[in-house]
Amino acid sequence: MAEVLLDLAVSLDGLIAGPGGSDAGLYDWYFNPTEVSRPVIGELVEATGAIVMGRGAYATGEEAGGWEDTPYGVPHFVITHHPPPQQAGRKVEFVFVTNGVADAVDAAKKAAGHRYATIGGGADIARQCLVAGLVDELQLHVVPLILGKGIRLFSDFDQPWRLTRTRVIDAPNVTHLRYRVDGSR
Repeated sequence: MAEVLLDLAVSLDGLIAGPGGSDAGLYDWYFNPTEVSRPVIGELVEATGAIVMGRGAYATGEEAGGWEDTPYGVPHFVITHHPPPQQAGRKVEFVFVTNGVADAVDAAKKAAGHRYATIGGGADIARQCLVAGLVDELQLHVVPLILGKGIRLFSDFDQPWRLTRTRVIDAPNVTHLRYRVDGSR
């Protein structure tokens, strides 16, 4: 069955979004990649078999009209208490999960087959998945920005986490870090 990859861009001060949830330039490397970052993006797209995200990340994509342009033509599992009406004829299949992160990740792993079930959005969803022990690998795209205020990725953990670094790719405007999450925290 698929493994779970948590994949997010993060500022040097540990934020995944600026004030009000703004992108704040954290994904400039993705939308205007250098030659060094292009293979990282290509690998992520090819290795992702399903995506798990929160309702906020889904809403951000909806507001930007970004789902038609997404290179991820895989099922997207959206964790929400209030599913919106389904829209027919979309490029991307959205499955709204109301039973929490464990059910969403389990469904995504089944849908992903031999590829990754990738957690791609929402600090709260990312933290819930980490605390529940659902994440096998962590890929952070560290952008040389200090935002000061915004949404923090790593907060409110009761214990430290042990990670094993598996890869570092340094690009001009981002450093791609990959870690294996150790079995115990």
